[in-house]
Amino acid sequence: MRFTNENGETMDLADNLTLHELLDMGVSISVSEETDPDQQIWLAEPEQDH
Repeated sequence: MRFTNENGETMDLADNLTLHELLDMGVSISVSEETDPDQQIWLAEPEQDH
């Protein structure tokens, strides 16, 4: 699984990680259409410990 951040940097992770596991690792996840990246479909961010 390859992720690209807003700066164009990439990160390779194991292919069998779940979205919940990624959130637990502190990864924010935003899903959008490839044809219209500005149209955000879903956003999940890790919970911040107080």
